[in-house]
Amino acid sequence: MRRRSSPQPPPNIDRYVPGEDSGPQRPIPVNPMRDPLLESTQVGFSYFAEWWKSEQEIKQAKERQKTGKRPEPVKESRDEQRAKIQVAYDDYKLAWNAKMAKLFVHAHKYDNWFRERYDPEVRDPLRARLSEYRKVLFDIWERDMDSGNLDEFNMEGIYKSESNGAGGVVEKEEGEASAAAEVLAVSDLLPSKGAELRDPVASLPTLLIKTITPAVPRTKIEEFCKEHLGEGDGGFKWLSLSDPNPGKKFHRLGWVVLNPSSKDGTHPTNPSGADANGDTTIKDEETMDVEGGLDLSAVQDKALALINDKTIKDPEKGDFTVHVGIHRPTDTPRKKALWDLFSAPERIEKDLNLAVRLVAKLDSTMGLPSALEKVEQRVEDLAGKGYLQPSIVAHKTLTKGEDDDEEMEEGEEGEEQEEEDADDEEMLIKKKKLDLLVEYLRRVHNFCFFCVFETDSVHELQRKCVGGHLRRPRASLTSAAKEVARASAAGGAFPMKKAEGGENGDGGLSPVEERKSARQFGKNQLQRAFNWVKTFEDKVFQLLEPENADLKKLGGCPLEEALDEELSKHVKQEDESKYRCKAPECTKLFKGVTFWRKHVEKRHAEWYEKMKEDLELVNRYVLDPSRLAQGRNDANSNGHFPINTTMMSGTPRNFTLNGNMMGGGMLPSAPPGMFNPMMGQYPMALPPGWPLPGADGGVGPMRNGMRPPNVRGPLPYDRGVRRNNGGRLSPPRGGGPGRGRPNFVEGGVGTFGGSQAVEGRTVKSYNDLDAAGGEQGGGALDY
Repeated sequence: MRRRSSPQPPPNIDRYVPGEDSGPQRPIPVNPMRDPLLESTQVGFSYFAEWWKSEQEIKQAKERQKTGKRPEPVKESRDEQRAKIQVAYDDYKLAWNAKMAKLFVHAHKYDNWFRERYDPEVRDPLRARLSEYRKVLFDIWERDMDSGNLDEFNMEGIYKSESNGAGGVVEKEEGEASAAAEVLAVSDLLPSKGAELRDPVASLPTLLIKTITPAVPRTKIEEFCKEHLGEGDGGFKWLSLSDPNPGKKFHRLGWVVLNPSSKDGTHPTNPSGADANGDTTIKDEETMDVEGGLDLSAVQDKALALINDKTIKDPEKGDFTVHVGIHRPTDTPRKKALWDLFSAPERIEKDLNLAVRLVAKLDSTMGLPSALEKVEQRVEDLAGKGYLQPSIVAHKTLTKGEDDDEEMEEGEEGEEQEEEDADDEEMLIKKKKLDLLVEYLRRVHNFCFFCVFETDSVHELQRKCVGGHLRRPRASLTSAAKEVARASAAGGAFPMKKAEGGENGDGGLSPVEERKSARQFGKNQLQRAFNWVKTFEDKVFQLLEPENADLKKLGGCPLEEALDEELSKHVKQEDESKYRCKAPECTKLFKGVTFWRKHVEKRHAEWYEKMKEDLELVNRYVLDPSRLAQGRNDANSNGHFPINTTMMSGTPRNFTLNGNMMGGGMLPSAPPGMFNPMMGQYPMALPPGWPLPGADGGVGPMRNGMRPPNVRGPLPYDRGVRRNNGGRLSPPRGGGPGRGRPNFVEGGVGTFGGSQAVEGRTVKSYNDLDAAGGEQGGGALDY
């Protein structure tokens, strides 16, 4: 049978065939994700990467619409694209820091607590009064040094499993290794003998003001205390105020330190009333108990009755009722364990150098005698008498293959090596000097060296860092930790590489890799420790060398550059040599920018100086290592190093892109695109030129499971299981004030403080925001 041939193709037809780019123009796509720069918290890398990719697609669509040609496809690898995104992400973080710093300063520059720290007009007189108080504390510390009370003080810690309960270690067998903690918790150490000494000033009779609004100035409270308590025996001595709590509308706590008695044997130059042993000796007929000793409660009760529930008169802002309780310091102050890197000899030397420079600078600023000479002389005397002995004698036997960083091939025998970890005399001297200087900073300057923040009393210091810090035993340092500590002290990069993926191509691990992965947890701990120490050093150098700080990285900008940037917003070029002045109430025309700049400095001097002051204020704020951090509650701000360092980054958990939000938000009264519009509020006023969040009409992430209609399949972040630390997009659960509430709400742009700070008080009194409960003015307070 004859097969049928296929039909011949039709001949070419001379007619127009539409191209693929013809037809109606496609609309420019809209980025479904909000601009990260408009968010009140810093977004994570993954969120930024998705937004950045969408922005590139939009740019390509605009270019195609403008030229009518499809752009050439860009051939780049995944790593090349990630490197581009990383550069853009770093630029975004700098811009976000600068924006948040300006917003924060603009919102709080008239608050009393802010002016006390950054406004020279208010700060300088306060620092002068603080200097006089520091001299009193210096006298107390000097007597303790001369009497030998601090001779045994040290910062050495003992692991709980090795403590004998009396400040020493249990006796080990020959060759037994020291117990190194697998998990570096902050409470796994106990103080050795001499490390449990306390500041006697903390036990003096003190009253607690339970809450103070941002509108109440320090001077008003001081006048109030002097009026009702007087300044005599048992009267007002010093007022200490805490940093504001952004989680509680920027309210503060206050401590009224009572003036000690100078009667019946109390040394006139010892206003604390503390003797050489740290005992308080205020003697008064009304404050003596049945045994003839001091009855502190009677002193406090008497002062409490005089000022509790009294009113501070303020015709301008409104009256304020003062609620007062009795301050009771904790009986068992907990000391925090430092990272093990701080126990390495190289870090001891580096930290001693930093402490010496810091003490010299603070003493000079406060007009105090040099504490360095007294410390060095005392340590030399102790060393000459042979009193400096290691508190923990350590002798560790290491077997190759047991240490974290040792790698042993299969079949290789363990090779034992002896390593002596006891401190020699030179290291003992350095440790003693460092310990005494750190304690001096706490007692005299109320400054925590390792947390890097200064307070105006021991009470505020102990509220934020209760008992100070302890070093881990040097014997527990691994070889890897020693290597990282040396790199940290030398200012080098982290010397260890992160573990890579499997070599099998299927994500599995070879037997050798499995042994390596067992050590990865220790390497991650060392990476965290290295980063923590780097942050600690950066903060210290902000105090020692503020002129060398990277202002842009911190959120500020060099003054001249910032002035040029701000002034450029107030001039408009209308022609080649025509520049219109846009300063307030001015429309003059100039031939060049140089002439316009001279005009501004001369004719708008007041406006120009105000702009300059605001920019300087931003720089002073960002240079403060203990500044209030945006978006964090009080526990993780004020110079603290948060336990969870990723709290500020990322996006809300399990968010999806809700198509219904395209119209401008689920709630008609809420700004469109908010993460959660019901959880925060916008500041009353923003600087000119700053857009309100959501003003771009973008769509923000939502915390529910809603999805756009007619869309199938998973959305970009619609995941059922939250990712781990290796690739998660959102902050960890919990850890914030009020479980279940997102951490990004507290203290950021949405909570710039109560309106009482600028509008006056409509509420005449405030309940105790920090007491554990019970009646006013009594009971222990939980703050």
